[in-house]
Amino acid sequence: MSITRRLFSLLCLGLVALLFFGCGGATEEGEEEAEAERESISDRVQLTPEALSHLSLEYVVAEETALEPTLKVSAELMPVPDRHAEVGTLVSGRIAQVHVNVGDSVDAGTPLLDVDSPEVGRARAEFIRASAELEVARAAAAREEQLLEQRATSKREVEIAQGALKTARARFSAAQALLATLGASGRPETAPEKAARVVLTSPVTGTVVARDAHVGRAVEPGGTLVEIVDLSELWLLADVYERDLRLVAEGQDVQVSVQAYPDNSFGGVVDLIAGTIDERTRAAKVRVVLANPDGRLRPGMFATARISGTHDHEPQRALAIPASAVQTIDDHRAVFVRLGDGLFELRRVHTGERAGNQVEVLNGIAPGDEVVADGSFLLKGQLLRSTLAEEDE
Repeated sequence: MSITRRLFSLLCLGLVALLFFGCGGATEEGEEEAEAERESISDRVQLTPEALSHLSLEYVVAEETALEPTLKVSAELMPVPDRHAEVGTLVSGRIAQVHVNVGDSVDAGTPLLDVDSPEVGRARAEFIRASAELEVARAAAAREEQLLEQRATSKREVEIAQGALKTARARFSAAQALLATLGASGRPETAPEKAARVVLTSPVTGTVVARDAHVGRAVEPGGTLVEIVDLSELWLLADVYERDLRLVAEGQDVQVSVQAYPDNSFGGVVDLIAGTIDERTRAAKVRVVLANPDGRLRPGMFATARISGTHDHEPQRALAIPASAVQTIDDHRAVFVRLGDGLFELRRVHTGERAGNQVEVLNGIAPGDEVVADGSFLLKGQLLRSTLAEEDE
């Protein structure tokens, strides 16, 4: 084959290849543009003024702020021990009356239930007898002293009367102490039908959270019949691993989240760091005091605690927004940026450090962008419904 023919063949092959790859590139470019167009359409939400008024969205402007990195640990809520009471009977008997139910608020000293007990009946009968003997002994001692002043009796008789008075006082005190040990009062004026009755009262102010009592039930010492907790303040016990203890100190701010209220956080401070390490978990208990005025938090809830200001370095400046603004869509974190009245755009973002309610945003938005904070999950639902409607078409 001549050189001229070879050059001609190579030129033809080059033209074919150029046409092939050129068409392929154009096709791929067209597909990318179409895909971008589809994404831009599906990632935008347009709401009517009426729909927008019903959503009650709140907005924040993304801006750089000083963030203190946090330590995230698992925790559990528990009642304050001095504000928690488990009430049971100290005697065997039968429940005569129940005064409270679950959910009732009670003060210290509020009657909870009445128990009739033969043991209490015997103890009260002994108390009444000892009370009567004491009165007789007092009168006898006083009379003998008067007679001694009138020289109508001997000093020996006075000493005998005073000895009997001391014995009567001792019996009375013993009977009174026995009634108190059984949880009963020693009032001698108690009605006969209630002579064997003991009234169980609340030792704390709080809310009845459990009741295991009904009229006619036989009871024995040792069981819990009514449980009362003061829910206005709770303790949170967090597990901090040994390697992280240097980052925690008393007085640090703590933000607490629970599964029951994922869009809310509850604030507290580190109150105590345990002086020992659990040999099994290699963690120390950190106690946080939480105010709970509305009673939404419950003892036994599992929680996540974020302890602020726990790193060695100074707070860093970063682009931050409220954590409630970040949603998870298609396994990606995303936020909604307000473009205009009723028009929102979904932006994929990557997040970094979290400090309290604020979270660092590494990319996807810029300072000055207006982001939907409260109510972003409602826009997420609107976006998903719009996407499903498009697929059905």
